[in-house]
Amino acid sequence: MVVSMADLENNTFKQDTTANAFFIYEKGFSRVENGGGYNLLTNYQAKVKILNEQGFKKATIEILLYRNNRKKEWLQDLTAYTHNIENGKIIKTKIDKDHIYREKYNDNYTLVKFTFPNLKSGSVLTYKYQIESPFIYNFNGWDFQDDIPKLYSEYIADLPGNYVYNIRLNGILKLDTNDSSIIKECLEIGGASADCSHNIYAMSNIPAFKEESYMTAKKNYFSRIEYELKEFKGFDGTNIKYTETWKNVDNKLKKEPSIGLQLKKINITKDVLPTSIQSTPQVLDKAKAIYRHIANNYTWNKKYRIFKDGNIKKTIENKTGNVSSINILLHNTLKQQGFNVLPVLLSTRRNGYATRLHPVITDFNYLIVQLSIDDKIFLLDATEKVLSFGELPFRCLNQYGRLLDFKNGSSWIDIKNKQHSSFTFREKIQLNSKLELTGKAKHVFAGYHAYNKRKKLNKVNKEKYIQEIKNSYSEVSINDLILKNENDFETAFRQEFDFVRNTEEIDNLIYIKPFTKPFFSKNPFKLNERTYPVDFGYKDSYTYLVSLEIPEGYEFENIPKDLSYAIPDKLGRTSIRFQKNGNTLIMTHRVIFNTSYYSPKYYASLKEFFNLIIDMENNYFITIKKIS
Repeated sequence: MVVSMADLENNTFKQDTTANAFFIYEKGFSRVENGGGYNLLTNYQAKVKILNEQGFKKATIEILLYRNNRKKEWLQDLTAYTHNIENGKIIKTKIDKDHIYREKYNDNYTLVKFTFPNLKSGSVLTYKYQIESPFIYNFNGWDFQDDIPKLYSEYIADLPGNYVYNIRLNGILKLDTNDSSIIKECLEIGGASADCSHNIYAMSNIPAFKEESYMTAKKNYFSRIEYELKEFKGFDGTNIKYTETWKNVDNKLKKEPSIGLQLKKINITKDVLPTSIQSTPQVLDKAKAIYRHIANNYTWNKKYRIFKDGNIKKTIENKTGNVSSINILLHNTLKQQGFNVLPVLLSTRRNGYATRLHPVITDFNYLIVQLSIDDKIFLLDATEKVLSFGELPFRCLNQYGRLLDFKNGSSWIDIKNKQHSSFTFREKIQLNSKLELTGKAKHVFAGYHAYNKRKKLNKVNKEKYIQEIKNSYSEVSINDLILKNENDFETAFRQEFDFVRNTEEIDNLIYIKPFTKPFFSKNPFKLNERTYPVDFGYKDSYTYLVSLEIPEGYEFENIPKDLSYAIPDKLGRTSIRFQKNGNTLIMTHRVIFNTSYYSPKYYASLKEFFNLIIDMENNYFITIKKIS
């Protein structure tokens, strides 16, 4: 690859002034060639500009090589150069082979790692290599995005005609080039031949992928091309289908040892429940009691492994098990008691979305239970002891799952929490003769906010939890803090306390912030542009009600103006209202998110939404003056 003087002298990236490095050029080429072992060959080459010292981390390259018990991939023809300007000339420094390191990454991968020498701000790095792989079924994909921007990225794939792949472009970025043609008889084996599909994909001016709060797995949005082997057509007439129909997958799951066979073990649960629960007459109350009994008496071992370690007999004996064991035990116990239940496979937020185009069973890593009572649907997970009935752990809130109905056929269902979670803060405050604010607070947490509070309380003792609350309030003295409904998971969690706040007096005016503890202290959204959605996981609402009373001889000098703002399409709103009644001021502040999922087109509105909320909660002041 040629490095020009212009490449080296350019020390800015106009498209993204925050970039510390960028790809000038990148290209890959994957194919199977005649001769040799008919292995999959992938050539890679790249040219990277380092803009400053913060970009030096891009000078360390890591390459993963796959292996199993019989075969392995290997790296060959690696060359790498650092290019700098010295005394007006371009100087190339080649990496020493002794500085290329290999180490075991895990049981299936070897890591090859090297760092470019003679690195400086302004350096240009060039490198290329070839990977030879015997795993032709695992045709390489291509990442167009990186955590730094790219001026140009190109991938060429020659796919043998007897290997049929599902091909998918992930992410919202569009290809500049998407060309396909046929190469006749590109592959010959034993006198037989196959044509190849010659595919060229390219993108220009690719933005960096920058991770931010409220996103699910990066791979959901990262712009890349993925290949999944659908079918192999052998030269000898054999035909192997790797991608199946859901009907076939359902039949296999029905016989799968850790899923289907465990779901048949209904009678094993007949002695799991105490008589008091079995004799409960009311249907919903009985379902709730069964759910709570399983959650309280059986412990999740923090492992998923839903296709490997499922065994409800051992779970009953040991009182512990993986995700599928705990929830299949719940499923079977409910079914044994006559309830209408079905298992649901899903992929957790960190695991990424499960493919919906065709069955990919390895996309799933979790199992929950769907319970139907009188046309009402409840999704249940007994792995968490502090969840309320019908509430799923946050990790499960990943849009959709696959309902397994071996009798009528599986189907996709939504995995969404329909109810708003909520903060409700009520505070009654009085200004005393010492110009201090004395108050009583009642803070109520419902839905996932209650779950988070109870989960934290479950990890530490009550005294430590209370102390952490007190420490979280700056310049506020808290007394007589009590907790309510700690273990009543079907009701809101409450914190009540007395407190004392200081005020600030400047030029005979007393300045008071309306809110003792703002809901938000900083904006979680800072990107100029976000190319992937904001996913909060659940709908949310915040309400702050404050009553401020001032003594005789004082009056309100300045009260902020009412303000409201709405996210387009009624997807959210915030407001603040002030109502004066004699010596009392009532302040009402509300924030409502009417959806848990915001597409990228709402990002600018969300960003402004949070800016306004933070300004209301942190920068508004009420002023009071003495009149006698």
